[in-house]
Amino acid sequence: MSFSDVIFKVGGNEFPAHKIILAARSEVFKAMFQHATKEKSTNHVEIEDIEPEIFKELLRFIYTGRLTAATMEEMAVGLLAVADKYLLTELKAACRRHLIRFMSIQNCLELLLLEENDHHPAYELREEAINFFKHHPAEVISTDEWKKAKKENQALLFDVQEVVLCSKPAQNEIPTSP
Repeated sequence: MSFSDVIFKVGGNEFPAHKIILAARSEVFKAMFQHATKEKSTNHVEIEDIEPEIFKELLRFIYTGRLTAATMEEMAVGLLAVADKYLLTELKAACRRHLIRFMSIQNCLELLLLEENDHHPAYELREEAINFFKHHPAEVISTDEWKKAKKENQALLFDVQEVVLCSKPAQNEIPTSP
């Protein structure tokens, strides 16, 4: 990238970028490059908690404001976490919309399992995932993901079932019993 003034090292990959663009889109990057930080003085930022593919798409979004449908399909959960970390509200909202719109029997369980960590930004999708599970319980528990989770962590699945069974009906749901 021509005239880049910062290099991100992510999982062995290097991503050149422009501080001014990053700072304009993210308060986190703005603070990182404005204050006396190691990143500001060295123009190198090492990131250890993000996959390189997700970081590449994060940069694409910062520069263009767009992501492909295929990217969202593949990386929405990961991008949601990164958008939350770097305070990218537009990206966070796009990921949330995508995850709600395309909730399925396969990813409902993934979202419910993420929900156990209330610091994960997918926690905000809790009600949608619970309501989806309530409407499709047989389909969700027949998935390979459910069977795998059942073998690996039964206690967590019991917690998920308890949350689903004990949650209040959604505002648009009609209770089935008096």
